[in-house]
Amino acid sequence: MTLLLVLAAAGLLAGALLPLLVARIPDRLPATVAAEPSGDPAPEPVSPELVEGGRPPTPIPYRELAAAPRLAAWLAVATSAVWALLTIARDGAANAPEDLPAYLVVGALGVALAYVDLRTQLLPDWLTLTALGAAGALLTVASALTGDWSAYGRAWAAAGACLAFYLLLALLRPADLGLGDVKLSASLGLLLGWAGWATVASGVFLAFLAGGLIGIVALAVGRAGRRTSLPFGPPMLVGALAALLLA
Repeated sequence: MTLLLVLAAAGLLAGALLPLLVARIPDRLPATVAAEPSGDPAPEPVSPELVEGGRPPTPIPYRELAAAPRLAAWLAVATSAVWALLTIARDGAANAPEDLPAYLVVGALGVALAYVDLRTQLLPDWLTLTALGAAGALLTVASALTGDWSAYGRAWAAAGACLAFYLLLALLRPADLGLGDVKLSASLGLLLGWAGWATVASGVFLAFLAGGLIGIVALAVGRAGRRTSLPFGPPMLVGALAALLLA
């Protein structure tokens, strides 16, 4: 209980600092068609279908996203809740608490990723690849401390399996899944695989279940149409967290 309260309080501080992290993400330049050297007219914007996953690049600078009113408070509360739930999920689990730092770091980055994806429908490499690198490094430390290298190997096998699965879906349905979702799946697969293959399967299933429910609600309240592309990063994160809690 003490650890839960301490980490929930620490999550408030970590979440309050997330806007500073978002502000440091390099802005994505609008994709354009290069002008011909013969002095042709100014380049026209590339069609959204040609941009990653059929999604146009964000027109909002990340510094502006980070300056949203009361953002620090919202992200602080969200991160505190995520850290508390992750602490509950890993309480008594195999290789805990040595593996908890990996889950907490990805949990905090996941809150930032969910916010950015909801605002821009993009998951920047600056966050997804940082999450993967941090999770891999911290699970390496956890394996060294616990001596459980079988869980470490399973984690990387699950990361590869999730990466391949989401990449196939992105190629088949580029309007629904982008490469950012594919990269996020690797870090989530790593953490789910560390917990077990059953957790990997339930995490993927619950992600699509959450995405479907969100789509139905958005359609019912008139916030989306039948062909509206909704961000899939938040459902992936929610599904992973739910799978860890159920495990």
